[in-house]
Amino acid sequence: MKRWLSFPSVQIALCTVCYGLVGYWLGKYMLVFTAPAYGAAIARPLINLVANFRHGVRAHVWMPAHGTHYVFKDTTIHVLDDEDSWRWLPLADVERVLGRKLNARLLGITYPERVLLAGKPARMHIRDDTLIEHLSKLSDPVALRFRTWVERNVALPARRIRQRAAGQAVDSF
Repeated sequence: MKRWLSFPSVQIALCTVCYGLVGYWLGKYMLVFTAPAYGAAIARPLINLVANFRHGVRAHVWMPAHGTHYVFKDTTIHVLDDEDSWRWLPLADVERVLGRKLNARLLGITYPERVLLAGKPARMHIRDDTLIEHLSKLSDPVALRFRTWVERNVALPARRIRQRAAGQAVDSF
């Protein structure tokens, strides 16, 4: 019973029933005098009901993008996870951040099995550790900042997930 009373809709219904009983027993004119008490009684449950609705809508909208949506300096990067907890970044998003084209064929030769076609629609993706390794070879300040961001926000959490899955001690940053 106590659990049911914690729901805002049940609280509002109980307050409304009590308000209706007051009007039934004491008359219609007493409803005018008890209206402020009724408003005060349902104010908090109404706020909780709207807050619960808001949280439900946000969860419904953002859960499909949970864990895959990353932003670096106003550039959205759609990260894919594979079954081994490696994270793959689309080359198109990386090129947009760097402001220059990367040769996907050359990357595929240099880093075999760490550059692949994935996603829908199929686009070239590069694994997070491979991107860090490639960006460390560049001297561009944007590339160095992007490498640091990829290490902290993409690669490190994935590495921790892999270590937990393997039962190893998780290193701290």
